[in-house]
Amino acid sequence: MSTSTAYLLVSHGSHDPRPAQAMERLAQTVRLHLLQKQAPALPQRSLEKCLVPYRGRQSLGTTPLLFQTAEVQSQQLTLALERRQGKTSLGSDSPPDSPPKLLPEPLDKSDFSDWPLSVKPPLVGTACLEAGALPLHQQIIGFSRRAQAAGVETIRILPLFLLKGIHVTEDIPAEICLAQQAVPELTLALCPHLGSHPGLKALLQTKLHATTSESLLLLAHGSRKPGGNRPIHSLARALGGTAAFWAVAPNLETQIIELMQAGAQRLAILPYFLFAGRITDAITHVTEELAERFPSLGMHLLPPLGPSAELASLVTDLGLNRLPPKHSAPLPLQRKAFRHQVRSPLTF
Repeated sequence: MSTSTAYLLVSHGSHDPRPAQAMERLAQTVRLHLLQKQAPALPQRSLEKCLVPYRGRQSLGTTPLLFQTAEVQSQQLTLALERRQGKTSLGSDSPPDSPPKLLPEPLDKSDFSDWPLSVKPPLVGTACLEAGALPLHQQIIGFSRRAQAAGVETIRILPLFLLKGIHVTEDIPAEICLAQQAVPELTLALCPHLGSHPGLKALLQTKLHATTSESLLLLAHGSRKPGGNRPIHSLARALGGTAAFWAVAPNLETQIIELMQAGAQRLAILPYFLFAGRITDAITHVTEELAERFPSLGMHLLPPLGPSAELASLVTDLGLNRLPPKHSAPLPLQRKAFRHQVRSPLTF
């Protein structure tokens, strides 16, 4: 892995703070995975040391500077430049050339000179397509300029989307094109979206093995794009279950009724979403209502994927373009009876 490459994780974005917080945690874990790929012989303790900002540099909050969102990094860099030029009222009592009191200086190559065994930790940032104070292309520009100051030549942009919808095929590429015009000296490379990783199935299987339920509903957001939901139906079948969708038909209620008519007694519902947020809250509410309506059906609502080490490993594969080969046949999902029968009300 070249240290001249930085990585930007792009999510949908939300006004709920929880997805952004989860993205930051995921970025930290991805950075650790990248370091492990770069220096497999480096002791774990030294790798973890690389997660601490160099010389104590931090953002205005508690998130280390190197893991800030591209939006925040861009805003801070702009403010720092304005402070130097005397164009902002913040801290106007300080001379224009004095460094900001709270805002960090842009990174440069010397920031990485003291890392253990001369390992240069990669830059990993986060950005969002929607619900941000800045458009995505401006977030990309801000992150790219910071990375360029640290000697980076290539920015690999990873869409953390589970479906290959309009956001992945049109919106994000368009934003990257706009950003590329502002930083022509850098290479902005678009990576495959998260949902294309063949390892997602194994990750979901691991979550399902813990439930030991007899029936499964894989609940995804759903796409209105023709054929956009076929991968979800295929994934659900590979897991031994059925697909349901939040935004399009067939919805959760329809599929639950169909499974009950087929004789299902215990049901696991797996939300195919990255992180907890407003939609997963709404899913919980709807599922609780359905559990009250159908008390004979035991329901077990699982959490979304979350910023786990396993998910970070998949993101790292995409960033490094090192995808494992796809298996010709799906791995069988062995189901067992519940140790304790799960009945309504809803269990978590």
